[in-house]
Amino acid sequence: MIDQLNIYGMTKLEVAIERLKQIEPRGGSFYLAFSGGKDSCVIKALCDMAEVKYDAHYRVSSVDPPELIRFIKEYHPDVEFEFPRYKDGSVVTMWNLIPQKTMPPTRLVRYCCQYLKENGGEGRDKITGVRWDESVRRRKKRSGLEVEDKRDRTRLDPDNMDEDMVRYCMQSKGFILNPIIDWTTDEVWEFIHRYNIPYCKLYDQGFKRLGCIGCPMATPKEKQREFERYPKFKEAYIRAFDRMIQHQIEGGCSKTTDGRTLQMVGNTQLKERNSSTYRYGYEYKDGREFVEAWSKFRGG
Repeated sequence: MIDQLNIYGMTKLEVAIERLKQIEPRGGSFYLAFSGGKDSCVIKALCDMAEVKYDAHYRVSSVDPPELIRFIKEYHPDVEFEFPRYKDGSVVTMWNLIPQKTMPPTRLVRYCCQYLKENGGEGRDKITGVRWDESVRRRKKRSGLEVEDKRDRTRLDPDNMDEDMVRYCMQSKGFILNPIIDWTTDEVWEFIHRYNIPYCKLYDQGFKRLGCIGCPMATPKEKQREFERYPKFKEAYIRAFDRMIQHQIEGGCSKTTDGRTLQMVGNTQLKERNSSTYRYGYEYKDGREFVEAWSKFRGG
């Protein structure tokens, strides 16, 4: 419950607002990483309540649901759409990343996130909607305040700041503030309904997450549902994997006797169940066959 009092007599809502107020961002405003999902809608509303300056940015991944794009444009016209780019200035998309990497994105090798989502606001003081309740990994690896340094992030407690910690944040390359880090999913929805915050209606249609279509973190069932709902995206994946296969062949990737390409991706190979055993690697002849296997594999 967002109204539940902590030992200092503050509610979770008040704590979240105080976290936003306590550190004045360099450059005059926060960089708010806005995805259009429920958590992003909450932190944007909290910034307005806290009356802190921010500019919101949406990273165009090329594989987000069309309904999500329309929602952002209708309800959040102030959000700036950013297109990730390579060093030569060309736009990064999932469709040119897959052939370039000559492997599919997987749970362990999520190069798509690195290129499409995570590089926004470099050098800025950022706000995100990351929450511990989302996964065990986030509970272990993320904190309410994170300071960027040369090789890693230093995790800090935003509820126990002193002048030295504030100075440390100001001298860093940039910090990340996660004001709802300790909110549960139920508390996110409680806030949304209490304050009538608009949200993408895909949530009302059974979607629990609004990430990229074909995300390697999705379950096989989720990926198959997405490909059924968005067949044009499935066809785009097929074309990308066709180009990936061609790049593998040009790079000297081995073939089987019947002309199929054998995909081996380090320790994250696709696995095909044969009776009670797994056979590492998956033999495929084209992008369509590859997508069918990839979408059914939980690791991919």
